Amino acid sequence: MKWNWGTKLFIATAAFMVMLIIFAILMMKERISLVEKDYYPKGQDYQQQIDKKNNANSLSDQISVDVTGNELILQFPEPLIPGSISGSIQFYNVVDDLFDKYVTLEVDTNGQMRIPIELSKGRYLMKMDWKHEGSLYYTEKSFQIK
Repeated sequence: MKWNWGTKLFIATAAFMVMLIIFAILMMKERISLVEKDYYPKGQDYQQQIDKKNNANSLSDQISVDVTGNELILQFPEPLIPGSISGSIQFYNVVDDLFDKYVTLEVDTNGQMRIPIELSKGRYLMKMDWKHEGSLYYTEKSFQIK
């Protein structure tokens, strides 16, 4: 069968339009994961975040994070009184926000917090926003769960 140039042009245009429709449907099914859902207000308060980081960096010893077996151990520096530490921890999964986890900070008398690992494998960023005797602190630590 012999096709003229008009038929070939119509088939090529129709194939291109079908391809565009398929790509549009695939893009609408794609899940978009933002780092922060309310990023605008957090951007407005970023100077407070910088001040909290500077407070945490000014401590003589830093918070240590150890992943041992099925437990994550946070060790706070010696001069901090464990009973007066409060705050929250976000375990941010860098790949998928469905694996993020939020924990309330509860430090024992030894200055440690033991967190059972209920996280999926991957790389995490621990974002800890905490308070000690009226001073605000913010600490970020990166760790890997294998």
